[in-house]
Amino acid sequence: MSDAIARADPALQRVYASLLKAVQSLGPVVEERGDRSVLLRSRGGFLGVHPKHDCLDLQIVTDHAIRAARVTKVDPVSARRFHVHVRLVTEKEVDAQLLGWLREAYDLMA
Repeated sequence: MSDAIARADPALQRVYASLLKAVQSLGPVVEERGDRSVLLRSRGGFLGVHPKHDCLDLQIVTDHAIRAARVTKVDPVSARRFHVHVRLVTEKEVDAQLLGWLREAYDLMA
């Protein structure tokens, strides 16, 4: 049985590979591939990746709401945790701003 990334569009597989490489530069990362999504963990899960037909929907775990043009939604999941949603379509969207948010999430869950 194939996982969510294996079934994604080849262009989105390349975006995911670029994202994974960038995230691995933060430190040790455990990749848990599932049928519909991927969870990336340091100690706890800090990033959910949900392949859609035209993008990767990222769910970044934070301790505060992030307001930015590229943030599509912010879900409060508890008093001190939020899921910040960001859509990725191209590899160049894996940029310094996104990596800053991912560094925060990684450190929060380490």
